[in-house]
Parts: sequence; C-alpha cells; structure tokens
Amino acid sequence: MPFSTHPVGIVAQAEDAAYAWPATAAATDAELAHLAELLTEAGVTVLPAAGVLAVPGLAAGPGDTAGIRVRTTSNPPHALYVIAAGSITPHACADSAFAHLHPLIEAAARPCDGCGAEASKPCNPNCLPDPWND
Repeated sequence: MPFSTHPVGIVAQAEDAAYAWPATAAATDAELAHLAELLTEAGVTVLPAAGVLAVPGLAAGPGDTAGIRVRTTSNPPHALYVIAAGSITPHACADSAFAHLHPLIEAAARPCDGCGAEASKPCNPNCLPDPWND
C-alpha cells in the first residue's frame, strides 16, 4: 500500500500530476511571483509579501470575509499552499493554483443573489446563497 507524501488532511490536486514539485524555496517563491502576475492580469488585486500572497478581493464562498491567501514554506515539501475558508490545498505551480482560484475569480465578477452584494464586493458576513440559483 503506497503512502502519501502529503501532510494529513491535505489532498494533492490532480492538475499537479503533470508538474514537478518545486525543488527549492527559491523556485517556490518564483512560482508565487508568477501567480501574482497571473492574478493581476485577471484583474484581481494581490498584496504580496515575503512567502505569502494575500488576495483579499476573493472569497471562498458566501460569508467569507477573510479572503484567500497563498503561502510557501522554506522547508520541504515546497509548494504553493492555497488557504481558503479553513482548507489548505497544495499546488506544484502557479498555473495549477490559478486554475484552482479561477472559479472564485469568475464568481467575484458576478453580483451575489443571496445578499445582493455588488460584483467584486464581499458578501455580507451572514449571507446565504439563493438555493434556487445553484
């Protein structure tokens, strides 16, 4: 029985199967910088800092006011860790992390049916999505 090389509770993304995991912290930092470029090109505001990329304009779902963060680590396994709504998802490259965030980018461009928040504005903290529009 093969053992997973990922920490308990973290599931590897299928998109990462085609990519090699970054070998060094510097390579991971380069992927984080590339992800910042991809998000900026998509019109998303990013706040870069050492080893972390804050994406306050994206929400993991209705009621999420914390926004999305992407972190790296200086110790193996090197990856881009997307942190959203309490879940952590590792990605081997910027393209994979961007693909993971793309549905959230599209959702941010639409107004919320649950609370009436305008497009690109965060939902109200107690927002519940309209069950008829799912």
